[in-house]
Amino acid sequence: MLPAYSPVQSIPFYQNYSFNNIAHGTGRELMPGNTLEGAINAVAVGADIIELDVHLTLDNIIVVRHDATVDATTNGRGLIAEQTLVELQTLDVGFHEGDYPDKPAFDGIRIPTLESFFTTLPDRRFLIELKPDDMETGVQLCRLVLAYGLQDQVLVGSFYSSVLQNFRQACPEVPTSLGEEEARVFVLLSWLGLGHLYRAPGYSVQLPFKYYGVPLVSRSLIRAANELNLAVDVWTINDPQKMLDMMALGVDGIITDRPDVLQAIDI
Repeated sequence: MLPAYSPVQSIPFYQNYSFNNIAHGTGRELMPGNTLEGAINAVAVGADIIELDVHLTLDNIIVVRHDATVDATTNGRGLIAEQTLVELQTLDVGFHEGDYPDKPAFDGIRIPTLESFFTTLPDRRFLIELKPDDMETGVQLCRLVLAYGLQDQVLVGSFYSSVLQNFRQACPEVPTSLGEEEARVFVLLSWLGLGHLYRAPGYSVQLPFKYYGVPLVSRSLIRAANELNLAVDVWTINDPQKMLDMMALGVDGIITDRPDVLQAIDI
């Protein structure tokens, strides 16, 4: 007897794509993560979407980095927000010391601007995560996406639902996924068989397969998402058998450090 919400409208970002190979951090096991070189390589090995993270420099330039500091991935130290682009681009970029500490560094790789991705790979799709819990990074991201006319090729995400709520108000032209709190509500409703009661503020949801040992991605969740026309992307899957398992469940995309492995089995 409860009213069900209508499915979200289809958007160009997901239209005509039955499954997406999403390079996590630009395919960060193959090349240093969140780098232009990594993105180019990910495209070459079969990635459909480039997933990356952004921060804002002291001089309001959007750069592609995962952490708020440069300590773990460069030969420098300090917060990105407290350094200018010129200062940041003097640093050498390597693999993340916590994820792939045994991988060799590549000489000459620098912290890239998001704009360099747009100019180098103008025909690609990007899943962009707003890392800072602020409004200004989203404002600058919106301006850059619209300046390059890439609103159909960009989807914006964040762990912070409040950040996405602000972004949606400031930049309705650019679609978003669900924030962590928003995704939690959807998952709980799907577990109760009430997914149809969820009013989705975004067009997709990115989920880990398990959260504290509890499986999140199931056939019932996929079914609820399908009813809402909500795409489900699962992260971070690097094992081939787990990739096959997720594809069998019917996920719309897999976010992986190894887009080459996913491409090899998705043929």
